[in-house]
Amino acid sequence: MFRISIGKEFADFNTKLLKPKEQLYPKIWNNNQLNPIVARKLMLIADEVIQSLNLLNQQVEDVVITGSIASYNWHEMSDIDLHIMLDFDKIDKNFDLVKRMLDQTRINWNKKHNIEIAGKEVEIYFQHYTEPHEANGIWSLELEKWIAEPVMLDPELDLITTEKKAESIASCIEHLQDMFKDGEHKETYEFAGKIKDKIARMRKSGLDKEGIYSPENLAFKMLRNAGYLEQLSTLKIQAYDKMMSLKLETKNINENKIWKNFIKGRCSNDK
Repeated sequence: MFRISIGKEFADFNTKLLKPKEQLYPKIWNNNQLNPIVARKLMLIADEVIQSLNLLNQQVEDVVITGSIASYNWHEMSDIDLHIMLDFDKIDKNFDLVKRMLDQTRINWNKKHNIEIAGKEVEIYFQHYTEPHEANGIWSLELEKWIAEPVMLDPELDLITTEKKAESIASCIEHLQDMFKDGEHKETYEFAGKIKDKIARMRKSGLDKEGIYSPENLAFKMLRNAGYLEQLSTLKIQAYDKMMSLKLETKNINENKIWKNFIKGRCSNDK
């Protein structure tokens, strides 16, 4: 079992991860502008993903870089979060179906590929273009400029509260894994939805009250860095698939055995 909190050593490690730097990640940003070579490579990746899904140009609103790599709180575990901004309603009127399909596509793509740029792994995300996205920095690859320019902050980090909140949710996700293994697929699906809603409410509450360095938002980042959020999404999808699957049991009629008995009877009656 992975523990979010393992004492002072891990607390110090988290401090290094979450404490803001004095400059943007220098291997991809030059004078707060994205390196053009990096921009072209990221657009190529996004274009190939879009083409693989047969998406139309009018369904794609933008492609952006966001997350810690686009802010002053980047760290050694930061990925390049490549968000493909879509109009889900133009793909299909069933918004939830589109979101679920794209979530699974994202998980599969990120598992299958291991693309690194300047030492940072590229992770794709699909986001509905009107969905609120709280971030310190958002760079548009289409517009080649900042949509939200990052601001340097020097906050006081409450890591004790952060780790307690992260541990509480991690234990719920670990319990969810046990439920799935026990075949409680409907219960797993419903509980996973409740956990996701709880995480979303927790993070929104923290962002609204104290911003990106709130314990709630930092707990979200710790869970994500530890792989718990990906596990949660995967479990919810797998539980739904199991819940909706149907296995029909055939009657206890062995057609092959009946045929053999029929042939045996005919052969026995033959003179």
